[in-house]
Amino acid sequence: MHTIVIAQQKGGVAKTTSAANIAAELARHGRRVLAVDCDPQGSLTLALGGDPAEVETTIGDAMLSGAPVPIVSTQVLSLDLVPSTRFLAEAEVQLVSKLGRERYLARALATVAGRYDYAVIDTPPSLALLTINALTAAEFLFVPVTPGLLGAAGLRDLLQTVDEIREGLNPGLKLSGVFLTFADLRSLAGRRAEAELREDLGELVLTATISRRIAHEYAAQAGLPAVVWEPHGPAALEYRALAQEILNRVEG
Repeated sequence: MHTIVIAQQKGGVAKTTSAANIAAELARHGRRVLAVDCDPQGSLTLALGGDPAEVETTIGDAMLSGAPVPIVSTQVLSLDLVPSTRFLAEAEVQLVSKLGRERYLARALATVAGRYDYAVIDTPPSLALLTINALTAAEFLFVPVTPGLLGAAGLRDLLQTVDEIREGLNPGLKLSGVFLTFADLRSLAGRRAEAELREDLGELVLTATISRRIAHEYAAQAGLPAVVWEPHGPAALEYRALAQEILNRVEG
């Protein structure tokens, strides 16, 4: 099972929307995919048609007690979900006092690795313990970043954390790509911000860019990613291109 984490410590960068659409598109490519919601806000759960208010067990229960990983089906063929609820935040607090607290998610996911080709992990907008667990469990990291100063600052902090995790917890973690979200390449400022990012990071920046589109809100209301809700619409086509690049980088 290839494990992909979508992480960015800054909120509002389309992290969850990206995780949902990437997971769904990988499933549309015939891969068996497990989407893992590691954010107590439960946004990925909502994006894939679940209701956090009805969730009884989360990945936190599997991490702390060794209980089976809670898996539910979604409306997307070959895509399953580990849902989240606000109670996952309590699990994070309990992890603080545990020995080897950074590796609990990796152990939990190892119990279901034989059932899936991919796990796609959505993380909280912070570099707290749940995100550290996700980075320790992952093989590939993809980072959404907005073409602006705050997004770039969050990226720098995340890259520093990645270096620390490689040194002490997960030497195999690969920073496999950075992709632009909320890009407006029609404007001079947008094109300049993209050019600066590509100049700084080179081939690490993926070719596909994600625009701000109302279709994602309509799709979320339907409990579906845009690649499923309107598979041939502009929003879906952007994520389909992004997912193909990710497949190319992961599978070579």
